[in-house]
Amino acid sequence: MVDQHTLTRPRLADAPESVRAAVSDLLGGPIRGERPAQAGFTHAVASVVTGDGGSRLFVKAAPVGDGLGEAVAAGVVLAEVVGDLGPRLLGHVAVGGWRVAAYEVVEGSAVTSWTAADLAALLPVVDRMRKVMEPCPIAGTSPYAEAFLPMLGAWQALDRAGTPGRGGSTVRPFDPGGSAATRVDHVRGRSLPVDVPIAVLAELESRWLDVLGDGAALHHGDLRRDNVIREPGGRLRIVDWTHLWTAPGWLDLVRLAPDVAACGHDPEQLLRRSAWADAPDDQVNVALAGLAGRAWRDGHLPEVPGLRRMQREQGRHLLRWLSRRWRRSA
Repeated sequence: MVDQHTLTRPRLADAPESVRAAVSDLLGGPIRGERPAQAGFTHAVASVVTGDGGSRLFVKAAPVGDGLGEAVAAGVVLAEVVGDLGPRLLGHVAVGGWRVAAYEVVEGSAVTSWTAADLAALLPVVDRMRKVMEPCPIAGTSPYAEAFLPMLGAWQALDRAGTPGRGGSTVRPFDPGGSAATRVDHVRGRSLPVDVPIAVLAELESRWLDVLGDGAALHHGDLRRDNVIREPGGRLRIVDWTHLWTAPGWLDLVRLAPDVAACGHDPEQLLRRSAWADAPDDQVNVALAGLAGRAWRDGHLPEVPGLRRMQREQGRHLLRWLSRRWRRSA
């Protein structure tokens, strides 16, 4: 599902000389080689750099102001909390308007297809995440549900007439981001890959903030297989910790669901085998509906290499999982 060649990463070699000099200091000598990461969807430097004597660092660097430098800085804050769930932070520096962080190079490679062995190895990682990250051990975070709110509204915009809500109330279409309702014409009339009525999806989506807003766990926010490194012995490490968000702890695993399903595995089975087997069914369904709406709508917008294909597949697998859950409860 994840296109491993989604963009051409900027190179540290093209960064300001002061940034390159700072990386040289962290490396302990001149930069002799650079290998940019091949996966990802952000235009930030993410490169393995090598120096004399085989020294290596994984470097993330970006200017502040458009969210990229801020994400690098967030990773620095999170490194101590994450511990060995992710790579070890070896140093960081602010250089003018840039933020630079240097991590150990984790031996292994990004997961390209989930295997049964990978999912078995993922379970203790999820268990550790629950123990370490709930409640959130750091200050300065904000709710993921609020950050995602501008992405909502697809199902309610498609369900223009309004939907009977719980307790006899009526859920009316809303557009919290100011643009979602105007971005559904391209999917209006397009058949969904499941038989869940739009009205049901709209009602679930409408409760997003009420259900997810109080989640108290630290949230990775971008858990998918290209952000998971498989070490030679099979151990999994999670990379790209860049968000200072809180959410229900099970939400990271739910966000991983389409990635797992795309590899032929059942996300419901994974959830029920995990430390989050007690995730409330209705709340999971609300999350699936909200995530699926954004993915379905945006995935059918004009192509962005790799991204739209990933979003379409995310939407399809999220909807399929939600459909199975909905039919069981109907």
